Amino acid sequence: MTPADPQHNPAARQRQVGLVIVATCTSTSLAILVLLPLVSGLVNLLRDILGVLILPFSFMFGLGGEGGQSPALLRLLSDMGMQTQAHPLRLGGAAILELVAVFLFVIAERLGGRTGYMGACVASAGAIGLSGLPLAMPLLPAIVTEGVFLLCPPSPDPD
Repeated sequence: MTPADPQHNPAARQRQVGLVIVATCTSTSLAILVLLPLVSGLVNLLRDILGVLILPFSFMFGLGGEGGQSPALLRLLSDMGMQTQAHPLRLGGAAILELVAVFLFVIAERLGGRTGYMGACVASAGAIGLSGLPLAMPLLPAIVTEGVFLLCPPSPDPD
């Protein structure tokens, strides 16, 4: 190794990898939380259109039964809208908590100390609680990374 080669700091590399994991997972989760109401509206519209399109065939082929529609068709059409009816304030609160978690993680990266990592873990846990586990699955690697950094923070830069 020549004297002109820069020294590689493993702690700096660890911080970079942690920041990439947290930023990627949080941005994915934020995209899901923001796009969920739009997709929910589209699914509800599709459910209504399919209900109208299936109705004549259910009468023609005797699938209607006594109530006019088959229970299997009603169950199919009602299941299309599940998991999309979460309250918008809860989803907004979860999105804000995710942004706070990333901010605290970046601050803890720059300033050091465990308080920022602890705040990031608490904010991520709050976001998971508000959005629910199915919607917060992309956040699980981020909260694991924040927990690892909380328990074993990287050493400070030598400069």
